Amino acid sequence: MIRTIVGNCPMENQEDLAIELEKAGFATTQTMLSRDLKQLRISKVRTRSGKSVYALPGVVYFDPVKTREELNATKWSLQFSANIAVLHTPPGHASLVAYEIDELKTDLFLGTVAGDDTVMIVMAEGVDREKVRELLQETVPQLKKRR
Repeated sequence: MIRTIVGNCPMENQEDLAIELEKAGFATTQTMLSRDLKQLRISKVRTRSGKSVYALPGVVYFDPVKTREELNATKWSLQFSANIAVLHTPPGHASLVAYEIDELKTDLFLGTVAGDDTVMIVMAEGVDREKVRELLQETVPQLKKRR
């Protein structure tokens, strides 16, 4: 019966699922329902609207959507041009990142300029880019995941 209910209408929580089971003549407790869901390998998936609902294993009723963290992870990048490093961030992060870079008080950088999602870092003449990359990856860990 759990498979039938979950397969026919989106259930957001165990309480709603228990109510539907009760209507169908199956009394249950939260503990029993949790165990049954685990045994049936029914898990939650995220819908396009952002709601989490139960779904049958191997059946794709809903398109999974990426979380904000997953989307933002793709927005971090670092590029160089002459003595300028350009660091791209998710929207709204650049100012804080520029502040953190300025607080390093290193002679590798002359200064930063921040927009909403971009930090321009003016490097001192002749600075090794790999050294800059390593320092920025230590300061901004999200860059380590990007290359």
